[in-house]
Amino acid sequence: MKIKLTLLFLFLSLIIFPDSANAVVQPTRDNLPAYTKDINGFSAASLDDLLHLNARELGKKRGKKLKLKERLGLFLIKKEIKRARKKGKTDAEIIQALNEPRDSGKKTGAFILGLLLGLIGVLIAYLAFRKQARFAWYGLLTYLGILALVLFYSFYNNN
Repeated sequence: MKIKLTLLFLFLSLIIFPDSANAVVQPTRDNLPAYTKDINGFSAASLDDLLHLNARELGKKRGKKLKLKERLGLFLIKKEIKRARKKGKTDAEIIQALNEPRDSGKKTGAFILGLLLGLIGVLIAYLAFRKQARFAWYGLLTYLGILALVLFYSFYNNN
C-alpha cells in the first residue's frame, strides 16, 4: 500500500509540476556553491557527463545533497536528453531546447481546471489556453483514476 501511494504521489508531482527539471537545468546564482559563483557561462561538462551522473555524485560535486525536487528534475532531464537523441537532435539543439522558457503556469492552471471541473474544465481550458488543453485532459484522467482507486478500495474492503 505504501509503495502504491508513493508511486501515485510521484505520478501526480510529475503532472502538477512539469517544470521541476528547471531545478537542475537552470540554476540561479543563489543556489550555486561558493566556488562556482565567479564562473560565467556554462561549465565544461557535456551532456554525456550529465547522462552518466547520478544524484549522489551530482550532490558530491555540488557540495550538498540533492533534494527530492532536484533528484526528480535530474531524472526528467536525463529522460528528455535521451528522447531528443533518439530523434536525432544535436547537443546544441538539445541545450537550446532545455534553456527555452516554459509556461508552466498555464499548464498547471489547465490541469487544475480539468481535475476540479471535469469536462467543463476541459472546455474552459480549451477556450482559454488552447495549446495547454491537453493538460486539462490529464487533470480529468487523474480525477477519474483517483475516483477508480477510491471505488476499488471501498468495494475491496467491504468483502
